[in-house]
Amino acid sequence: MAEDPKQASPPSSRQLLTSQGFDEEMAKQGKALVNQFYILTKTAQIHESGNIAMEPPIDNIFRTLKGLWQWSDNVYLRLEGDYLFLDELKLRMDIDGFISFSSVIEILKQFHIGGVLLKRSTTVQELKRFVYVLVQTDPSVKEPYKLIIEQMRSQGIANIEIDPLEEKKESFENILRSTKEVAKSTYFRTMTAVSEVMGNIKLGQAVSVKRAKRVVQGMVDLLLQEESTLLGLTTLRSHDEYTHHHSVNVCILSLTMGQRLGYPKKKLTELGVAALFHDMGKASIPTEILNKPTDFTEEEWQTMRRHPILGVKYIIKLKGINEMTIQMVSGAFEHHLNFDQSGYPKLGAKWELSLFGRIIGIVDCYDALTSSRVYNRVPYSPDKALKFMFNKSGRAFDPVLMKIFINSIGIFPIGTLVLLNTQEMGVVVQSSSNPERMDRPKVKIIADSSGNEIDGDIIDISELNEKTGQFNVNILKIIDSTKYKIDVSRYFL
Repeated sequence: MAEDPKQASPPSSRQLLTSQGFDEEMAKQGKALVNQFYILTKTAQIHESGNIAMEPPIDNIFRTLKGLWQWSDNVYLRLEGDYLFLDELKLRMDIDGFISFSSVIEILKQFHIGGVLLKRSTTVQELKRFVYVLVQTDPSVKEPYKLIIEQMRSQGIANIEIDPLEEKKESFENILRSTKEVAKSTYFRTMTAVSEVMGNIKLGQAVSVKRAKRVVQGMVDLLLQEESTLLGLTTLRSHDEYTHHHSVNVCILSLTMGQRLGYPKKKLTELGVAALFHDMGKASIPTEILNKPTDFTEEEWQTMRRHPILGVKYIIKLKGINEMTIQMVSGAFEHHLNFDQSGYPKLGAKWELSLFGRIIGIVDCYDALTSSRVYNRVPYSPDKALKFMFNKSGRAFDPVLMKIFINSIGIFPIGTLVLLNTQEMGVVVQSSSNPERMDRPKVKIIADSSGNEIDGDIIDISELNEKTGQFNVNILKIIDSTKYKIDVSRYFL
């Protein structure tokens, strides 16, 4: 007799939660698992297996695992690119979890582990033995993954399994071609949206940022698919349209940081809009001052320094005060305050900078330093800008966010012109996905060893020669693109 569909089995605990509620709970438990695994490995590096200090981290991680085992017989933590997943759920890294996430990602990468599966039947002793196998294995040995597998077998670890790290070999050039046109369209539509808002302010007309919000949402979608394509467009420079290019570039760079911090789409959009209009106050600065080719007088500097307050004035006139407009106020008012509040506007009382304000302050300075402006036509090279800014960490910039920013754009940021040991010249088109090889990005060859311009291949200089175990290609030095009058932006258009 067929089973009566009306007499179905009772709903599972997962079915009793909404999809969103389940994902939020899993994300919370996943973050706890990563943090506790990090603490457990750090403790195991200091103490012997039988030391009482091992008990609290083991108890904590098992408490989290038991909670997760209520939903599934297996807990699967996996690594894909620079991101950790709990099964198919992407775990968002926030500023509090930056160290633990980065450390766990580094551990998995250095042992070439792509996933760790913990069965419901896993015992405390098995987990403890597994952790000690990891911390006692030298990652520099040949094929450390295989060595760990052998150690797990010899120690009877049957309920924990690991999978190898699989590198995606999809052609970066194909990805670049398929997203380049969409990225260009999004970039210039965003510029148009900024121009429209700034123009309305100058004319004293009503201002709305609805259109800008829509294009930023499109930018967020594109960034989540392939961030290097959008980052490449931040190399677009025009001293005649500096303010509009600068606004879009600050938006893109801020979104890149927000992504690293694990912001969901809604929060990324709020950050993007706040960054896009951080310089809204410049709309009422006289053009002859904005575009002055010589140094400002003290009176002109005073006028320029008013733009954060003017920006707040225009933002609060927008229709309907909501969370997004509050974030816009933070970006406009705080982006020149500095981490230690040594900047402007000068305040009479202590002010606690928002996270948005600290992010926008960093990327605003970086893009300004690396841009050609009317009064500064020789910009800093990306590496010199980062060095200059890093030396100001703790004073002008939040030191933790500064490190995250460097991690976001790489030691050799996209658009950096480099000379290779092959005597070829190249442009950095993508940062390395391996945190241990941040100095080894993907590079497009633009000139051969004789100095002839060519449309060369894109090479990954982080790849090792399988026979020698050495890197095939190395960066010898950074080349000043302005000195050789090379417009690197054309390689991203």
